[in-house]
Amino acid sequence: MVSAARNGSPGGCGALSGSVSELEPPHPAREDEPSPMSGVRNRNVLVALHGRRVHLGAVELGRLIAGALRAPLHGLVVSSEPIEPIDVPAHLGVDPEALHGVVLHVDASDDLPGALASATERRDAAFVVVASEPEELTDNRLGVGCLAARALEVAACGVVVIGPAHRPATRLQRILLPLDGTPSTAAAITPAGELARTLGAELDIVMVGGASPRDDAEDAPPVSTPTPSEPGAMVAPLYVDQPQHEWPAFTEEFLGRFLGAIGHCPHDVSTRFFLGRGAPAAEILRLAGELASDLVVLVWHGQLADRHGGVFRDVLRGAPCPVMVLRR
Repeated sequence: MVSAARNGSPGGCGALSGSVSELEPPHPAREDEPSPMSGVRNRNVLVALHGRRVHLGAVELGRLIAGALRAPLHGLVVSSEPIEPIDVPAHLGVDPEALHGVVLHVDASDDLPGALASATERRDAAFVVVASEPEELTDNRLGVGCLAARALEVAACGVVVIGPAHRPATRLQRILLPLDGTPSTAAAITPAGELARTLGAELDIVMVGGASPRDDAEDAPPVSTPTPSEPGAMVAPLYVDQPQHEWPAFTEEFLGRFLGAIGHCPHDVSTRFFLGRGAPAAEILRLAGELASDLVVLVWHGQLADRHGGVFRDVLRGAPCPVMVLRR
């Protein structure tokens, strides 16, 4: 594992093995630089209020994201019988204070996934937050509740999935963002960078494009074996004769290209870079645990049959914290 710090963040945090070096931002920050998130800010955040018990952690996570975006927080209740918004807390079995400030909408329907998909578009949502409850039917392809799976498949906006075992979020301080070194993945991460900026969170970037150890030595630097999967893709150097020089240079180029130029991450976001070794899904899950990540951000192309889809599915199922999914 090779890690590097950007913007003065403490690169040695997390007790990870490997060399650590500090890097200057690839480009100087500009005060007049427009926010790349203008299409997301001031839109709505929508929380699905469903299940025999409402996952109040989903409501609180929605509050955090909506507060960061300065956006209204909406809650969707789907019921086969008409319900007045004032009666929603009693219908859901929660204290009315738990839904304070949430703009409530009731959809009289038996099609919960369809109602959520429609509301996401109708309410101009920037993100939809969905709990994956244990009493739900599970989508076997994705390993989450059917409602969360449906939202992931049809929503045009970002989807945040929170599981029953995920700890309630009071702050989002550490966001783990895996990148595979392809421009198409980096082009989708803009909301994650702006969210980190407004929350004051640190981005932990891990390159997981298939790196593997050169030999069995514990201190052997990772090497990248696959060929680029699309034009403009970047893989780690195959041969590293002087890692103390080559890894910092590689890190600076990688962050400058994929995080800055393509991903439009604000330059004042504190960022650390990690180069993974081994199976990508296992490495992402290991880092999420070791770094005590509050949120994992995944970019998904909508397919499950290929290698990228397999990594996405495994991380979505096994993440120890909520997962934000951005579509590319």
